Amino acid sequence: MDRVRLKVHVKTMRPQTRLIIEPDGMLTLHVNAAPEKGKANREIVKWLAKKLGRSSSQVRIVSGLHSNLKMIEVNGISKIDIARILELNPELLTEN
Repeated sequence: MDRVRLKVHVKTMRPQTRLIIEPDGMLTLHVNAAPEKGKANREIVKWLAKKLGRSSSQVRIVSGLHSNLKMIEVNGISKIDIARILELNPELLTEN
């Protein structure tokens, strides 16, 4: 089964949840949730799962639970498919 990881910088309490590719290539995820009691982390997992057509159990934050820099792992979908859906360069993603 495919397992793909992406590193994102998270900015909370934004008007809407969306993914942005910064000029330096870093992925920034604007999240429409507060960074309290896991709300932002739950929003990240829910948003990515929906966007990628996966269940929430297939998306997890593997590092950075209490940080604005997070490593997110997605199971059951290829690196190429994630890059296509999120309109990313596949080199921004790592496979495990």
